[in-house]
Amino acid sequence: MLQKLFETQAEQTTAPAEATTRWLTFGLLDSRYAIEIDQIREILRPCEPTPVPGAPNWMLGVINLRGAIVTVLSLHTMLGRSIPEPTDSQRILVTDVTGEPVGLTVDAVGDVWNAPDRLLEPAPKVADNRAALPVAGVFQRQGAPLLVLDVRAVLDRIGANA
Repeated sequence: MLQKLFETQAEQTTAPAEATTRWLTFGLLDSRYAIEIDQIREILRPCEPTPVPGAPNWMLGVINLRGAIVTVLSLHTMLGRSIPEPTDSQRILVTDVTGEPVGLTVDAVGDVWNAPDRLLEPAPKVADNRAALPVAGVFQRQGAPLLVLDVRAVLDRIGANA
């Protein structure tokens, strides 16, 4: 019996750890999204960006973040929706997946979730739908879908990766 106990403990300590990824969750319109935490450089309270003449409507403008110029994009406008009235929960997620900092507006930031990689399901197969944000995959969390935003594809779509 004692030998069996030691074997069980040895098996538990030698079992490989399950691969996990940390995700930042956020809300946008009626959907819940996630971005890999390593893609987030900073989370800011909304501020008034300086408009850029001739910029597309989804580009709100630029801000100065400690000497770095950050382009701020409206995910609402990219989805064909109007920009909502300001609230205390809105944030700007600053990412630099392309090497240049870009801010993405969101309605609210949720939590940081350490998710087992095996729970990530493939993104739904849909045609190039400009009325939807690019999704890299989907988790089922708390009985509802959690869409993984494909930040690189968002920036590719608008030509920010050029």
